[in-house]
Amino acid sequence: MIIYPGEYYVSSKDEYIATVLGSCISVCLHDSETKISGMNHFMLPGKITEKDKFTKDEISSRYGISAIKNLIESMYRNGAMKKNLKAKIFGGGNVIDLNRPQGPVAEGNIRLARIMVELEDIPIVLEDIGGKATRKIIMEAQTGKVFLRRMGKNEKEDENL
Repeated sequence: MIIYPGEYYVSSKDEYIATVLGSCISVCLHDSETKISGMNHFMLPGKITEKDKFTKDEISSRYGISAIKNLIESMYRNGAMKKNLKAKIFGGGNVIDLNRPQGPVAEGNIRLARIMVELEDIPIVLEDIGGKATRKIIMEAQTGKVFLRRMGKNEKEDENL
């Protein structure tokens, strides 16, 4: 399953979940007991205002503040147990020169992902964030294993995480 900016997906099937990230973030969650995994792909940290003319689903999928909450809730609905969840966070590359009054988008995305996951008491077991590279990630749903390829500056060989 390929997810695009503003989407999330949860599965316990023998399949892969994949996305490509620049300044966006993907939070990958895995429950090793139930073999359920999920991944999201959000574009902006949050701060939804009345100026945002999106449907509820679009708001939820574009902003990390909602995307992480929805991913966690979907994991629970699919049978994952909070005590078993582990998180891996990817993305937040400074690939474009896009600054906002509150700081660069990538930095805000990274900060929000860490805070939201920590508030839920889900341990972060791996991060590959920041830098100047874009990332392609592929997550094996039943194992939670993530395959990573960095593209652009700071490029490394493929990694199996």
